[in-house]
Amino acid sequence: MNSLNNLIIPAMTGGGYRPSTATLTDFIMANMTAGQVEACMEGTLLLGSRDTVISGVSIDSRTLHSGDLFFAIRGVVNNGHNYIPSAISKGALGAVVDAAYDIPEKYPADRVLLRVNDTHRALKDLAAEVRRQWAGSLVAITGSMGKTTTKDFAAILLQAKYNVYRSPGNYNNLFGLPLSIFKLSPDDHIGIFEMGMSAPGEIAQMCRIADPSVGIITNIAPVHLESMGTMAEIARAKGELVEALPPHGALIFNVDEEWSRGIAAHFRGEKITFGLSKHAQVRADEITVTGTHETRFRIHCAGISRRTVIPVAGAHFVVNALPAIALALHFDLTFDQVVEGLRELRQAPMRGQIVPFKEGFTIIDDSYNSNPEALKNMIQLLAKLPSFKRRILVAGEMLELGPESGRLHRECGAWAAGCGIEIVVGVQGLAKEIAEGAVAAGATASRVHFFTEINPAIDFVSRSIQPGDLLLIKGSRGIHLEKMVQALRSHYQEQGR
Repeated sequence: MNSLNNLIIPAMTGGGYRPSTATLTDFIMANMTAGQVEACMEGTLLLGSRDTVISGVSIDSRTLHSGDLFFAIRGVVNNGHNYIPSAISKGALGAVVDAAYDIPEKYPADRVLLRVNDTHRALKDLAAEVRRQWAGSLVAITGSMGKTTTKDFAAILLQAKYNVYRSPGNYNNLFGLPLSIFKLSPDDHIGIFEMGMSAPGEIAQMCRIADPSVGIITNIAPVHLESMGTMAEIARAKGELVEALPPHGALIFNVDEEWSRGIAAHFRGEKITFGLSKHAQVRADEITVTGTHETRFRIHCAGISRRTVIPVAGAHFVVNALPAIALALHFDLTFDQVVEGLRELRQAPMRGQIVPFKEGFTIIDDSYNSNPEALKNMIQLLAKLPSFKRRILVAGEMLELGPESGRLHRECGAWAAGCGIEIVVGVQGLAKEIAEGAVAAGATASRVHFFTEINPAIDFVSRSIQPGDLLLIKGSRGIHLEKMVQALRSHYQEQGR
């Protein structure tokens, strides 16, 4: 595998990844003046001094820090212009407003006021300028599943050699991406950013801001079918990342998936494949989940084969680790550094965390989101983890699946029955089809339940849980199954590892 042109990486001062919550005083953004901000956004400074130094950017007055520049965004529900007084009272150095904003008579004389045509576009323009001033290598990750986990795994591996910045949480849209870029520091060698989408053109816009040199496509799955229509449209939208990569860049993709292969076929730069098949350059086999906090497998790459272990449970985590491994090798980490780094992997909250309780049961908290393929993967983990008496599935409705939603839910219910899950609990809406699919596939009807609301489901699970149970909790973000996890944590005593 050829390494990326590392001439664009600043001189290293030691490895380490920087969480988004870390406090630094040397953000690139912190060196910009109001005059520079005005120029790159094609705005007009109405009030204040062009020499005012901006320390950060905010679009939310509730989380704003003193010294931030507040962008007043007009949203579907809230109009940020209404919160300018609150932002100023909390120490904002000023505000960016649109043409429809009427300047108040009592606007503070010591704060800047910038007018632009569109405040959201101005936010993106400013982020693009900050990106241009940063000399590091930017990695963009897209895909239907596993973006956050792959990002976190990659950051952990790369810290052995580089200073790595990773975007926070799910800051992966046209608001979150710019806000993440504002946190880049000159000391960061590599920045890793997620790119999600719910409509065509969104990833293309994010790429114009971020200018990635390396792209990762984790997978293409039936997510957002309600808005996108077909798998082909989903693949086309994800492929916007590939179209944005430079000829000297690199693409890491899942060679086991037809849709991913189709996207990659149009790229003429360096390609690095990962997967479980023998066609993958970076592949894994002999995968065994040996416990609630351990998965063993063999990794193969460039003629080298090594047994290794990750401290998380699930074959899907191995698949998430493969593109991170490919990225680390691409940036010239040794195989030994990669294998050692794999032992330090951790998953993000609400994404497959296994939580044991002193009362003798264990939950798998995968409540952040759901889609059919991800749910099947987690059901398989639920079925295979050793040393439990009963296995219970709590599955919330999977949203945005379009006309095929009913069928996809039923298939997941049938999958649960086929895996031998003892109790199936569906929560809200089309999760009823999960329950019906389980019964139709042979699950005992008395052990299959459906609740139209989450609170009765919480009450049922809290009363039904027994020592020796393993409980998977998974549903779309809008179903808020994290409330069930919170309820169990408040009713019972979590066991420290």
